[in-house]
Amino acid sequence: MKRPPILALAVLALGCGGLYMGGTASTELVPRSEISAAVRALRVRVLEDMAFVAEGDTDPRLNEEMKSAVEAELGRAGLTVVHGRDSRADIDVRLEIRVSVMVTFLRGHLSLTAESGEAAVAVGQTSDEFHRSGEFAVIMAGKAVQTLLRSPGLAEFAEKKNPHLVKAPRAQPSGPVEAKPSPETMATAKEHFNQGNRHYELGHYQDALGEFEVAYMAVPDPAFLFNIAQCHRKMGHDKEAVGFYKSYLRAAPNAPNRADVQKRIRELEGGKRS
Repeated sequence: MKRPPILALAVLALGCGGLYMGGTASTELVPRSEISAAVRALRVRVLEDMAFVAEGDTDPRLNEEMKSAVEAELGRAGLTVVHGRDSRADIDVRLEIRVSVMVTFLRGHLSLTAESGEAAVAVGQTSDEFHRSGEFAVIMAGKAVQTLLRSPGLAEFAEKKNPHLVKAPRAQPSGPVEAKPSPETMATAKEHFNQGNRHYELGHYQDALGEFEVAYMAVPDPAFLFNIAQCHRKMGHDKEAVGFYKSYLRAAPNAPNRADVQKRIRELEGGKRS
């Protein structure tokens, strides 16, 4: 079934992207790691029915060359290419080509529309480019196929078609997740911390201890455990001081004062005070 002439006119009316001067027929393949297993499992058919708009004396075989190049790129990417209307295909790919002749060069663009039934699934298209006539089909087919295979629409269709090939999301660690303290809670903890520092500087170690404990209950920052240990040490509570020093090191294993704290623990456990 041929597309009505209005489609060809629509292709002519499409805006052209930035002009590109090509000098080689090689195209970079989409890495297989970037193509999901669900997409690679699709059976695809490139339709004979295409919109081909040419300006100038083009080679009449160009449309067939483009179709063959698209089929080759799809096959190289890992998809199964089938032929004929009677063959079972998951999607049909329709080509829309606009090209103009410039002596031994061709200028134009290629659009690939992946269809399932009457519905379009995804589109892959190139910008308006300029290549040697013998290289145009291969280069443009490669770029259009790359765009199509990276299309989120095609990925979504393939995952629904082949759900058994969709990777399960990585399991998240179980267990409670601590909520980030609110700005109000942080402000409260900071105020008690400041009050504790003032009491500590004045030698009011019991009052300082109370302030640091309230600050820690609001925001469990390991630094508060160190301050609590310091208060106990100053008051002669060696056992309690050692316990809180050790709690501090467990909560902050990479603490910059770790060596000093470990030395303090050894001294207190050995009955030495400073």
